[in-house]
Amino acid sequence: MKDAERLARAWIQGWIDGKPDDIPLAENFTHSSPFGTVSGRQKYLDWVKPLAEKNVQELSIVKTLGDDTEAVIWFEMTGPEGPVPSVDWIHTENGEITAIHSFYDASSVK
Repeated sequence: MKDAERLARAWIQGWIDGKPDDIPLAENFTHSSPFGTVSGRQKYLDWVKPLAEKNVQELSIVKTLGDDTEAVIWFEMTGPEGPVPSVDWIHTENGEITAIHSFYDASSVK
C-alpha cells in the first residue's frame, strides 16, 4: 500500500476509533467540502469535532486508491438520516495529510 493510501485509511480510521486528534494532519492542513474551506489543523478540528459528534453514527471504508502523494477514499457515513456515500481526495507530504477535498450530499447534515 502506498503512503497516501495508508494515510487516507488513517484519516477515516482515526474518526472510527474516536481519536481525530491523532490523525496525522499537517499544521497548514486545509479541508474543502460542501460547507466551504477551513484552513489550519486546529481550526478544522475545533470546527468539525462537534459537527461529527452530532451527525456521524458510523463510518465504514469501502475502497481506497492511491500513490505516494495522493489518494482517494470511498467511505460510507451513517448519520441520523441514514447512510451518506462519501469520497475524499487526500493530498499528502512528508507523512502528513496536507489537504482533503470531500465530496458528499450535505443536504441531510445539520
